[in-house]
Amino acid sequence: MTESLAPASSARRPPREAGMSDGEGGATRVRRGGLLAAGALAALAAGACGGRVVVDGFEPNDGTGGSGATTSSAAPGSSGTGEGGDIGEGGAPPIPPLVKQEFADVIDGKAVPVTVPPGTLGITAVAQLMTSQPSWEPIGIKSITGPDGRTLVTDYSIPGTMALFYNRGIGTAAVPQTGTAASVPLVPGTYWITLGDGGSAPLAEPARLSVWRRQTLDGRFHGGKIDINAFIAGNAISEEYMQRALVAAYRGFVGLDVGSITVHHIGPEWASVDEERLPGVLEQTAGASGRPALNVIAVSEFVGRLESAVGATPSAPSVAVEHGTHLSGIVVTLFEDPGIDTIILRHELGHFAGLFHTTEFEAGFADPLDDTAQCEDVASQLERCPDFNNIMFPTGGDLSSTMTPQQRTIVQASAFYRGIVEDGGGAAAPLPADPGAPASGAPAAPPAPGGDARAAAPDRSGWAAALPPRAATLLQGHFCGHSAAGGADFFARLRAVGGASADKLLAVGRDEGAPVLARARALAAAGRTAATSAPSARVVAELQALAADARLPRPARLGAIQGVASASPAAARALAARLSADPDAVVERTASRAAQQAGAP
Repeated sequence: MTESLAPASSARRPPREAGMSDGEGGATRVRRGGLLAAGALAALAAGACGGRVVVDGFEPNDGTGGSGATTSSAAPGSSGTGEGGDIGEGGAPPIPPLVKQEFADVIDGKAVPVTVPPGTLGITAVAQLMTSQPSWEPIGIKSITGPDGRTLVTDYSIPGTMALFYNRGIGTAAVPQTGTAASVPLVPGTYWITLGDGGSAPLAEPARLSVWRRQTLDGRFHGGKIDINAFIAGNAISEEYMQRALVAAYRGFVGLDVGSITVHHIGPEWASVDEERLPGVLEQTAGASGRPALNVIAVSEFVGRLESAVGATPSAPSVAVEHGTHLSGIVVTLFEDPGIDTIILRHELGHFAGLFHTTEFEAGFADPLDDTAQCEDVASQLERCPDFNNIMFPTGGDLSSTMTPQQRTIVQASAFYRGIVEDGGGAAAPLPADPGAPASGAPAAPPAPGGDARAAAPDRSGWAAALPPRAATLLQGHFCGHSAAGGADFFARLRAVGGASADKLLAVGRDEGAPVLARARALAAAGRTAATSAPSARVVAELQALAADARLPRPARLGAIQGVASASPAAARALAARLSADPDAVVERTASRAAQQAGAP
């Protein structure tokens, strides 16, 4: 094996104070911006113990990189040494692109030594409790220390970030996620990983630690293929558009290509997702096709504390090597607008791979990278922020999808794709799906992208002319679950930048030339404005009429329903009765739910 090692950077940013806040009611616990919501956990597939498991359809025969039994993970009928088929243009790789080392019966607080050989791009650590039944007890990665003694993760976080490396039943962390570790390849040696319960209490049960290691022959990135399981809740989006949006967003992203896309359908009851239902909708990925794979769940709307979000990723990083867990995918709302939909999908994949926001809405928190700019105050500066063009800016930036070299390195080191280990090589076959009931769906060849995924700057010459520029930026920009979990209130920030005129917001909602996302948010905000100032029967009546207008795009109607519910519980109940037989079942269910949450008269 050729060794081409680059030392880790020694530059470090000054650490910041990491805050902590607790959620309300006990059902949802918030710590540094992460969500812990109650719900049922899908059965976890049992993994091999005591040895190295190799994925991507490859079975090594040299015995390097680990001890114990080595087993093949090739799908039935695939070949680790053949050529052609779906394993890539260059044939099967000579070494496995992705390997797993597993440690059973890990004791709380005891550091586990993990050997990282030369040629490693990155590692992803996954901690789970070893229980016979699914567990909702918290578990996570408490600390990671590098071979030079440098602490990369401490107290389930990275200082200065809003990172959270624990969750209910499963927790993850990765190297690299900081600028000090973002070298290619990783510094080889022994990395020490410690597990815990996310706090000071001992683990409820013995734990299992799986460490997934991405490698190439020379320690450099050579590309790979992203296999995608697309889940559509009810009729949230059409299959045809979902596939086109995925290809447009991910073909060529950080040097990767799109492999197979398999479309699945889940029940309409998952079309609306709040912080309590987020783990449950992620459980619907159980039995999905192949691994590693990116699960993308399309829903009609986010509600509750996630209202006005357009994407939610449960953890940074999340899990692509096991389906049906609380970290097994990203959840998005798509608007059939290629510009914003590409940003939504790429931004959430950035979180999924381990990226944080370049700067958080909450002052004093930012990513731990050396080559990303930071903004002193996102709320007051917004598009004047030096990192506004970056894809991981909390509003998605200027739609240019700009990334820095360290951000690209972190995504390329992640475990969500089938890798290529040498120039001109091919990606190996995927690992078979998890045991369990198979999800419905059939793989399909990805459609042609149908245009450049790099979006042009938004045209606001018409619909936003009467709004303050920053209000228009927020209405059309990205807003994700990480920001909501960190305490960012979209509507409060919209008011703070001048978006508090109900009449102007209604005008945006009526404007057929405005982006659908902006129309939906504007109508939801108009109701809140009426509720927090002088309640206006005229505003509520217009929102009711817009919600009932079948000519409006569904997201705009849903925004109007949210606006009515915010302004007047009585009006929300009247609207639900009016829409009880609406042809759009999502609209009918949303109106009914909003009325129920409004309470009895």
